[in-house]
Amino acid sequence: MNVEILETILASIIVSAFYIQGQAYIKPQIYGQAIQSALISLLAFYLGYEFRSFDYILLGIAVVFLRSVLVTIFLLRGLKRKPGLRESTRGVASELVIDLAFFTITVIIVYYLILQKAILATEVNPLLLVFSFILFFQGLFLIISRKSTISQMLGYVEEENSLVLFGLLFIPIPFLIEVSVFLDVLALVVISSILVLEKPQHSTLEELKG
Repeated sequence: MNVEILETILASIIVSAFYIQGQAYIKPQIYGQAIQSALISLLAFYLGYEFRSFDYILLGIAVVFLRSVLVTIFLLRGLKRKPGLRESTRGVASELVIDLAFFTITVIIVYYLILQKAILATEVNPLLLVFSFILFFQGLFLIISRKSTISQMLGYVEEENSLVLFGLLFIPIPFLIEVSVFLDVLALVVISSILVLEKPQHSTLEELKG
């Protein structure tokens, strides 16, 4: 396996996550998610080519069709013909700077205290493991830091993508395909159709107020 190609794809996925975090306007965030999901599918295609496995190809097709195409269409419909819709919050740039600093420190600490031992014990690919954790926490930070339902939906999709990266190491690919499709259908039917179309913005802890 060509490590340089793998590193390039994984780094591009993380860059797309930070791009989404740094956008104040919703439409560029949605397209950033489409690109990120396409990169995840590209990774699956590459692994399928390297390992001569059609299961990886199926995973890549499922990801690019459900997330890059269908999820994007549903989210664009959630804009309600307002292509210039902007996140109703200030300090998006400062959020990105805090995000970059926080996650750089967190990844270093987590890698040396936890992941390094796991890598030595299981002999898994450290790149996939580290980048999957980065993407997971990045999606979680996007959900917490934004009030827009569409932005929080994008954070949910990022967490799905991180689970795909993590699943490439520990989950059989046929089962990973089933899990990925289930989560995408859940996002499309429940979240996109109800929350995005009916309630464009809400607070993270709003439902706990009673």
